Amino acid sequence: MSQSFQPGPIPPESYSACQGVDDPSHGSSAESGNAFPAVSSTRSRAGRRTGEERGASPVSGDSPQTTSRKRPRPESSRADVAYPRKRAIAACRLCRSRKVKCNNARPCCGNCEASKAVCVYEDTQDISSSSPCSFDPASLLILDKLNQVLSRLDRAHIPVGHASIPGQVGGPETPSPRISVTETNPLSVQAIPANGVDTQDQDLDGESDQLHIPSSRTNVDSVLQWPIFGGRFPPSYISDTVFELGYSDEAPNLDQCFKKSLGLKTSSIGVDEEDIMNLVQRFLDLVHIKNPILDIRTLWSYARNVLEDGLKWDSASCLVLITCALGCVATPFPPKPIDANTHPTSLEAQLQDLQQGEAYYNLARRRFGVLEIGILSSQCHFLAGVYNMYLMRPLPAWCQFQSASRSYYLYLQCQARQPPQPILDSVETSKSRSYEQRLYWSCYKTECELRAEISLPNSSLADVHYSHMHPSPPDMDDDEASPPFGSSPQDRPWSRTGVRTASGSRQQHQQTWYYYLTEITLRRIANRVLNMFYAGDYTTWTKGSVPIMVKAAEEFEQQLETWHAGLPPLIQFSDEIPPSEELPYHVRGRVLEIKTWIYAPFLYYAIHSQHDALYSSMIQPFVEKAVSHSFCMIRDEPSRHRHHGSWFGVRSITASCLFILGAVRSRTISVPEQWRQEVSQAIHRMRYWAVEGPGISRAIEVLEAYINDV
Repeated sequence: MSQSFQPGPIPPESYSACQGVDDPSHGSSAESGNAFPAVSSTRSRAGRRTGEERGASPVSGDSPQTTSRKRPRPESSRADVAYPRKRAIAACRLCRSRKVKCNNARPCCGNCEASKAVCVYEDTQDISSSSPCSFDPASLLILDKLNQVLSRLDRAHIPVGHASIPGQVGGPETPSPRISVTETNPLSVQAIPANGVDTQDQDLDGESDQLHIPSSRTNVDSVLQWPIFGGRFPPSYISDTVFELGYSDEAPNLDQCFKKSLGLKTSSIGVDEEDIMNLVQRFLDLVHIKNPILDIRTLWSYARNVLEDGLKWDSASCLVLITCALGCVATPFPPKPIDANTHPTSLEAQLQDLQQGEAYYNLARRRFGVLEIGILSSQCHFLAGVYNMYLMRPLPAWCQFQSASRSYYLYLQCQARQPPQPILDSVETSKSRSYEQRLYWSCYKTECELRAEISLPNSSLADVHYSHMHPSPPDMDDDEASPPFGSSPQDRPWSRTGVRTASGSRQQHQQTWYYYLTEITLRRIANRVLNMFYAGDYTTWTKGSVPIMVKAAEEFEQQLETWHAGLPPLIQFSDEIPPSEELPYHVRGRVLEIKTWIYAPFLYYAIHSQHDALYSSMIQPFVEKAVSHSFCMIRDEPSRHRHHGSWFGVRSITASCLFILGAVRSRTISVPEQWRQEVSQAIHRMRYWAVEGPGISRAIEVLEAYINDV
C-alpha cells in the first residue's frame, strides 16, 4: 500500500500567522517548541453579519495606523498576506507523492496521462486563499508537522512487513485490489488494476503506511500464552467470552443479557422529544470532541426538525436518536479519580442513564433498515458502534463499525463511476471533503483498535489508497456552530449534571482538532510497530532477531520523543502523571500502549532466554522500560470514567499486570517491592466494570490465580 499526497513545506511567510503574530509585517516570530500553533479562523465575522458574497475576501481590520513615511500597506486579508504562493514550478501532487519526475505539462502531466490519473497542481487547487473558508496557515502547519513525524519514520529505514523480524510466519495479510481516492475532487476515485498493484507505487512499498495489520497479537491472551505462565489456561480463555456472549441463535444474546442485568423493561421506557436538544448538546460536548465526523450545523437542523415535526422513519431521525443515546450514557471527565466507595459497579452508578440510552438506541436501531449507501449511513453505523463500545459490547460494536466502513467503501465505488461534475462551490466542496476524510480515518482506526484485541478480519478501508495523510483542517466558525438558544447561561443546554463544558469555545475546538490529528498520527505509528514486532507470534522474538528489534525500538522511541517534544500545551502530558483533562489523558494512554508494544518483546526475551552478556546489555534498558511502563499503566487504570475505550483500558491493564507477574515469576528481573499491592489495587478497580465488560471476570480470575502462586 502506498502513501499518497504529502503537503509541501509551508513558506516562511506563513509562520507569522502560525505563531499568532497579528501584524504580518513583523516577520516570523521566535522559534517555538510547539508542533501545532493555535488555530485561528480566517472567516470575516463582519462579512457574515452583513451578508457579504461567499466569494469575497474578508478585510482585515487590525492593520495599525502609522504616520511614518513608509509606503502604506494595501488593504488585504491576513491570510492573503501571511500565506502567499511564491513557489517555483512544482510537480503535480501525484508525482510528488510518488517521488517521480514530473514534466509539468498542463493540464495533465505525462505520468498522470500514462496512468489515466487526475492531474492536480498546487496552484490550481479548488481551495484558494481568497475563499472566506480557506484554511489558515496555522492549520496547514499542523498537518505539516504531523506529516514530518511520519516522513522521518519512513526515512528511518525500519524493516517492515514480511521482512520485519527473521523467522516470522504469517505476517500482514496480502492486500486486496484497492481503490485510490484522489485530490482533485472529493468524490472522484482512481481505479487500481485488478491485481491490486499500481506499478508506479512499487518502489514505495517499504515507506507506505501499513494499513493491513496483524490481528490480536498484542492482546492479553497472547501474553497469557508465554511459557512463563505454564499454560494454566486455554488459548483465548479471556477473549472467548466476547464471542460466547455474542452467540444468539439459541443462547440469550448480548442484548438480552444486558437488559436482564439492568432490570430493563423496554416496553415501559419511552423517550421525551423535549430532551433531544439537551442530549444532542451533551453528545457534542462529550462524544463528538473525540471523533468529529459530523457537520454540527447539519446535526442541529436535524434535531430541530425532530423537535418540530417529530421522529420520522428516515436516516436523519436515526442519526439524531443515536446522538441522543450517546448523550445519555456519556459523562463528563472527572478531574480527580472517582471515590471507590460511591458505587461498587458501573451499572449501579449509571443505571438510569443506561436505561434511557438503550431506549433511544433501540428506536435508532429500528431505522437501520432505511439507511442507504452514503455518508449519512456510515455516520449512523459508526456512532452506533461508538455507543456499543460505551456499553462494553465489542462484538456488536464491530458489526456497526464494519457496516460503516462497508457503506463508505461502496460510496467511494459508486462515486468512482460517476461522470466528472463541475465544482460549483469550492467552499462547500472543501467542507464535504473534510468530513469524508474524518469519517474514513475514524472508521479505519476504530476497526484497528478492535482487531488488536480480538481476532477479526481486516477493514475494507485498508484497501482504499487514500491520498490524505491527515484530514483537512476545519473551519473553526463552522465547528463552533451552536443551537438557536438564548445567550444567557440558563438558556444554554445541558443541565443534567450541573456542569457543562464550553462547547462553543475556540480553545476546546482547537484541542479537539489537535487531539484528532494526534490520534491519527499515533494510529499510523502503532501500525508500523505492529507490523514490525507482531507479524508473527512470540516465538519469533529469538536471539537472532535481537539486533533488528533493538534498532527498530530505538527508531520508534526517537520518533515518539520528537513528536512529544512538539505537542502544543493543550494536549501535553507526562508519562508519570495522568493529566486532569480528558483529551490529553487519552493521548497519554495511547502512547503508553504503543510503548508497551515496543518493549514487550524484550521483556519476553529476558524472561525466557538464558543469560547472554552481549544481548543482556543490549536489551536491558528496554526490559526496564517494559516494567516501568507497566506500572505506569496500572497505577491509575482502569478509570471509572465511561468512554469509548473503557473496555480496551481494562484489557490493557490486564496485560500490564501479566507483564509484571511474568517478571516476578522469572526471578531474574528487578520489580518494585510493592508490586503485589499495586496489582491488587488494579484488580479492585477492574471489579467496577466486571458486570458489564465481557471477559473482565475471567481476567480477574487469571490475575488472582497467579498472584496466589507467587
